[in-house]
Amino acid sequence: MICDERTYLTALNNTFRYQGATARTLIDHFGSASEIFSYTADGLQQATRLPLQKITQLLSAQTLQDAQREVEWANNQGITTYAINDPLYPKRLFHCADAPILLYRKGPAELSPEKALAVVGTRSATPYGIHATEHIIKELAKRGHACTIISGLAYGIDITAHKAALEAGLPTIAVFAFGLDNVQPAKHFSVAQQIMQGGACVSDFPSKTAITKINFIKRNRIIAGLADGVLVMESKEKGGALITAQIAQSYDREVMALPGRWNDPCSKGCNIMIKEHRAALVNGVEDIEQQLGWEPSTPNETSSLPPQLDLIDGGILQALAQGPRSIDQLHRLTHLSIPELSARLMHLSISGVVHRLQQNQFCLS
Repeated sequence: MICDERTYLTALNNTFRYQGATARTLIDHFGSASEIFSYTADGLQQATRLPLQKITQLLSAQTLQDAQREVEWANNQGITTYAINDPLYPKRLFHCADAPILLYRKGPAELSPEKALAVVGTRSATPYGIHATEHIIKELAKRGHACTIISGLAYGIDITAHKAALEAGLPTIAVFAFGLDNVQPAKHFSVAQQIMQGGACVSDFPSKTAITKINFIKRNRIIAGLADGVLVMESKEKGGALITAQIAQSYDREVMALPGRWNDPCSKGCNIMIKEHRAALVNGVEDIEQQLGWEPSTPNETSSLPPQLDLIDGGILQALAQGPRSIDQLHRLTHLSIPELSARLMHLSISGVVHRLQQNQFCLS
C-alpha cells in the first residue's frame, strides 16, 4: 500500500504510542517515515533490532488503513497535525526526549508562543485555590504578560485556569488525555468550544482512544513540555499535578507552587515541594516574573479601558502594551484573522486608544 508521508507518520505514532523516543530515532535514522515502510519485516528488524512482533504490527495493512482513516478524520474535522520534523512543531516540546512524533491541534493558538505558563492542580480545588488561580491569571494579564495558559481541562484548578484565561483575554491551551473527538468531562464541552475559538485543544492521542488512567499521566508530559514553567496551585500529597511538576523538572523547566495552610490536605503536596526545594514559593505574580524572567509592562492597564471595549480589544491592547507591533505581529499574538484585526484596529484608532505609525505599525496612544 502506497501512502503519503503524513499517513506513514500517523501509523508510526499509533504503533509507538508511548515510545516517542524510539519512533523519533527511527525517523532520524531512516530520514523519513515513508522510508521505514519501504523495508520488509526481516530487513527492518536487521536494521533496527526491534522485536519482530512490533515490526509486523507496524507494517501490517491494517495499521496503514487505520492511519489513512485517521488522516481523513483530522482533515474533515479541521484538525492540524504537527510532525516532529515539521518546522511548526512546538519548539519547547521538540527538545523533550519523549516528545510525541505527532501532535493534533484544533484551534488557532500558536503552540510556540513567546510566553507560556502551565497552571495545574487538584480536581478537589478549594475556594482558596480557585480564588488564587483566578487572581494570578488576571494579574498576569493586567501586568502586560500576553502569555498562553496551559492546563488539562479537568475539574478543579484546570478548568478554573482555562476560564480565568478566557475572561482575561489570554490564549489558553487544553491538553487532552484522549483524542480530539472526545471532550471529558462532558460538562466542560462548552468551555472547550470557547477555547478553540482563540486558543487550542491539543493531544498526541488519535481518535477513538480509550480513557485510561495511564493516558492522563502520559498527557502531563505535553502540558509540561509546552510551557516555560509549571505553577501548581493546589495539590494533595499525591496526584497528577505533582507528576506534571516532576516531569517539568526533568525537562529543566521552572516549577512553582502556591503555599497553603499546614493542615490543609489540598495544599500538602505544594507545601512539601516548597519545603524540599523542588518548587519555588509563589505568593503573587511578581514571584512568577522573577522565576521566569518576565518583565512586566503596565503603562496602560486593561482595567482602565473604556467600557465599550471587549475582551478581544483588550487582548490587542495587551499586545501593544509591550511596544509597537505590526499587523502581522498582532495576528500572531492575538490569533485574530487579518480582516477582523484590521477592523478592530481601525475602531481603536478612531476611538483614540491606538495610534497608527509608519510601516503599518500600531502603538498605544
